[in-house]
Amino acid sequence: MQLFTYRSDTQTRTARLIGLLGVDLMRAAHAYLQSHSLSAGEGDKPLPSLVDLARLGPDELLLVKESTDWVIQTSQEFDTTPQKEKIVFEFNKMTLLAPIPRPGKVIGIGGNYPEKAQANKPEYPTVFLKPSSGVIGDQQPVVIPKNAKHVACEVELAVVIGKKARNISKKDAYSVIAGFTAANDIGDRVLEKRTSQWTSGKMFDTFTPLGPVMVTPDEFDAACDKKLTACINDKPVQLGSLDQMFFNVSELISYLSTLTTLEPGDVILTGSPKTMNGEPNPVYKLKPGDTFEVGIEPFCSMCNTLIAESQAA
Repeated sequence: MQLFTYRSDTQTRTARLIGLLGVDLMRAAHAYLQSHSLSAGEGDKPLPSLVDLARLGPDELLLVKESTDWVIQTSQEFDTTPQKEKIVFEFNKMTLLAPIPRPGKVIGIGGNYPEKAQANKPEYPTVFLKPSSGVIGDQQPVVIPKNAKHVACEVELAVVIGKKARNISKKDAYSVIAGFTAANDIGDRVLEKRTSQWTSGKMFDTFTPLGPVMVTPDEFDAACDKKLTACINDKPVQLGSLDQMFFNVSELISYLSTLTTLEPGDVILTGSPKTMNGEPNPVYKLKPGDTFEVGIEPFCSMCNTLIAESQAA
């Protein structure tokens, strides 16, 4: 399933993307259970987070899929009712948030793709942290801070952890995944190099867009050659595929779980392609007014526009 988080009035709610439509998870489940004369509970109560789905058992996950499928299949029955308007809506008209609006930890991986002059797998992944306060969603503005020198973006596969994991094996790593989403690991190339650690160039507010959807593990194989793309003002600046990663998703989860306890809601950024058609990625410097779009098959593309700090509300 492709799932997402959206804002409705003052509520943060969760939904499933089916075609071009969004289906509210809790309202769909409520309507489905009512129609089958089953206990429906509080149908308008929003699911707190998509991570909560990973904590549910197989029966509850099946209910999520069956109820949202049922809503789409029987939607003609609701076409003129207020209930239909609350359950089903046009995806591109919603205010989207990041699938996980405030992760517990955002763990970045550097150097996980080969550069032109370096194709050997390193002994260990390079690990760094980004603050969860930098996470934003699709279509939300990225703010270039006043002290920025050279801002650049990086398309990455993000892994959302759904279950607690410590010292987990590679073969069991997939069992703790809630889903996958696209990420844009934005950083300032100059500020990153002030010290031996990169965090000073990567920790700004809005510098970690995630989304627009989270794909559940049963519908996404992170081991195959799915394409990653990044464009600035419609010009490609990154092209790559997941099979280029030195350390695959299972290896990263297993290794990171030896360093820290991975918890539901944590997000792992798995690294970004360094070459495009065999040559180093083009050098550019983002400025206010630029728009960048990142995507990973089969996710919808995520698009954000840059603004100056003086323009931010």
